[in-house]
Formats: sequence, C-alpha cells, structure tokens
Amino acid sequence: MFTSKKIISISKVIFLSSILFLITTDKSYSQVNTDKLVNNVEDKISNYYTENFQVSADEKGVVTIGGEVGTLYDKLKIGELISQVAGVKEINNKISVQNEITANNIIKDNIENELQRNDAILEPEKIKVEVNNGIVTLSGSVSYFREKQMAETIASWQDGVSDLINNINVMSPATAKSDANLTEIIIDLLNKNYSLENNVKFDTNNGIVDLYGTVTSLYAKNHIQEDIQHIIGVKTVINEISVVNNNE
Repeated sequence: MFTSKKIISISKVIFLSSILFLITTDKSYSQVNTDKLVNNVEDKISNYYTENFQVSADEKGVVTIGGEVGTLYDKLKIGELISQVAGVKEINNKISVQNEITANNIIKDNIENELQRNDAILEPEKIKVEVNNGIVTLSGSVSYFREKQMAETIASWQDGVSDLINNINVMSPATAKSDANLTEIIIDLLNKNYSLENNVKFDTNNGIVDLYGTVTSLYAKNHIQEDIQHIIGVKTVINEISVVNNNE
C-alpha cells in the first residue's frame, strides 16, 4: 500500500520529468535568428554573383530564394552555395532560368558535342541525352561518379536548358576497374585523342597495361602512356611502342 509520502515523491518525479522534457523540446526546436541567417546567405552569394535575389528564412532554417539567372548551372550553383551556410536546414530554390528558347534537337546536339570534347568524360557514347521542352534527362552508365557530375554540369551550362534529371548509373568500383572495362576505356581514349595513331596495340591483365605496336612520334608514345596511367584502375603501364618515321 502506497503512503502519502510515496505519492508526493512520485508526483515530484513526474513534475520534474515534465519540466526537463519541455526544456529539451525547447532546445530542439530553438528558433533560428532569421535576419542573421538571411544576411549570411546573401553574403555567401554575393561572393560569386552580383545579381539581386530575394532571400527569406523561417525559424526552422528553411531558406527560400527567388530571382533570375541565365543558366540552370547558376541556379544549381546558388543552391550549393546556400547549403554551405551554417544554420540552413532546407532550401526552397525558386530562382527562374531566363535563357533563350532553343530547339530540343539543338540542345541535345550541344550537350552531346560537349560530352565528346570533355576529357573528364571517358566514354561519352555511353551517356544518353533526351530533351523535352528544355528539360534534359541524362541516362546511361559511366565508370566514375566524377563523370556523372561533369555530365550534369555540361548539360546545365547550355542555352535553353530549364531543368535537368540525372539518371546516369555509376558502375561499382570493382566493375569500373575490371580489365574488360579498362579495355573499353583505353580503346575509346585512343580513338578520341590519337585517331591517327591506328597501329597502337595493347593488352590488359589485372590492371597492368602492356602497350606495343608503332606510332609516328615520340610525343604520341609518351602521351599515350601518360593518359592511360591517369585512368583509375590502371596499376602499371609497360610501354613497348616503337616510333616509326613515315618517311622511312
């Protein structure tokens, strides 16, 4: 049977627990200094952009930004900058992209051409580009995440692009570094950068690349080796290529 003393003690425990809960809850949902947060966001953006943007923030750390930019890249970049500001919990990016209206096929051609020209994209033919009313969808597969990021950046730079969906799949590290995938990358690299040196041969075994055949200059011999050595997954390059003068 409980005594009155025990009942009082239990009541005290319940009361103190309630106070502690309220204090903890208040700390968890402490209000953000919205004016300070807006100022910090504006300062961060002003280091990169001179345009005027409408920035607001609520007490939960949700930042809303509006305004206009010339490319989707700028809209995405501003969102990235805001995410670096301490206290930002969420971003509502209402910036509109005001660029020239461009036909879907022209946007598609521009993106594909830039993918081909960019050395960071190892196998551009594996990336599929679709455009519908200025909205670009990227799909396909790449060996490394940096390629996916670069493809998105390239697409977002283009005139006429209003939004972007990046569905590119990144291979697992084991698949990317496999001899079969390295062989495909090297073939594409040779075709892309050394199309005139069509007598270069190679074998790939457990990440070791053995180069042989002939080239027309020492420059080509050295730079083919250098480019292949930079491929992630290549352990060693054995360069047995011979330099042959076409006049001989």
